[in-house]
Amino acid sequence: MNRQSSLQTRIRHLAIAGLSLLLAGAFGHAQAQDAEPVAGKDYIVIQNGQPLEAAEGKVVVEEFFNYICPACNTFEPYFAAWRAKLPPYVKLDYVPATFRPDFMPYAYAYYAAKTLGLAEKTHDAVYKAIHDAHSLPSETDPPDEKKIAAFYAQYGVTADDFLKTMHSFGVEVAVRRATEHLKNSRIPSTPSLVINGRYLVRGATYPDMLRVASYLIEKEHAG
Repeated sequence: MNRQSSLQTRIRHLAIAGLSLLLAGAFGHAQAQDAEPVAGKDYIVIQNGQPLEAAEGKVVVEEFFNYICPACNTFEPYFAAWRAKLPPYVKLDYVPATFRPDFMPYAYAYYAAKTLGLAEKTHDAVYKAIHDAHSLPSETDPPDEKKIAAFYAQYGVTADDFLKTMHSFGVEVAVRRATEHLKNSRIPSTPSLVINGRYLVRGATYPDMLRVASYLIEKEHAG
C-alpha cells in the first residue's frame, strides 16, 4: 500500500470513528430524554406545597410567567401546543410573577383581565403586542398602565374601567397572594411550571420541561 492509500485509509477510519461517536452521543441523549424523570434532577419536591387554587379531583398545573419576560414569550408556543392536549383531569392556572418592578403592571393587568373575564381571550395577544408588534411596553421600556388599559379596551371594556379594576382591592389581594405563592414555591425564574403545588419542574430544554410535567401529572393523577 502506498503512502497516499495509507493516508486515505486512516482518514476513512477517523471519519467512521467520528460518526460512531456522534451517533452514540445522539442515542445517549435520546435515552436521557426517554428516561423516567428523577427527583432532584428533573424536578424539585416542594415541601408542604399546595396549589394557589386547589381543585377537587383535578391535577393543578401552574405556569409562573410574566408577559414582559422574553423567555416566557419563547416558551409560549411550546406551552400552547402542549396545553391543547391536556386531559380533562388537569386544571391549568397562570400565576404572574412579580420579581421586578417592571413585572408588576402586567401582574395587575392579568388579574384585572381575569376579573373582567378577558384573560383567556387576550393571553396570547398580550405576548404578541409586547414582543412582536411592540405596541405595549417591553422590559426595555418604562411601564405604562394607560397603554396597557388601552390595549384591553379592544376587548369590550373601557380603558377607564380596566384601570380601575387594575387598582381594585380584589386585584391587589390577588397579586399579593400570587407573590406569596411565588416565594413559597421557591420559583427561581420564569417560565416555571409547578404540578399540584408539589413539584417544581426543571428539564434540560422547554420540550423536556413539558415531558417532565406530563410525567408528574400522571404521577399525581395515579395517586
